[in-house]
Amino acid sequence: MTQIRLNKTPELEEVLTYLRSKYRLLSEAEIIKVALAEKYAKEVRIPLVDEETEKLIAQGLDDIKNGRYTEIKTDEELDAYLKSL
Repeated sequence: MTQIRLNKTPELEEVLTYLRSKYRLLSEAEIIKVALAEKYAKEVRIPLVDEETEKLIAQGLDDIKNGRYTEIKTDEELDAYLKSL
């Protein structure tokens, strides 16, 4: 494992002070590793669906919540509904 050397600037010290209160049991090196891992996870978050599909899913859930849906119980009802579209 290679080492990384950092100069402790006032800004870095301020961040470390905050993070020490959040991660009391970790050393500064471990805190930096956790912070970098969290940042990486946020940056490379790959969505499961695209933004348009996400909006459609949200709209569908809202429709269900507000009772705006068609109830289909049989194959015949499904066929009739699909033909009506």
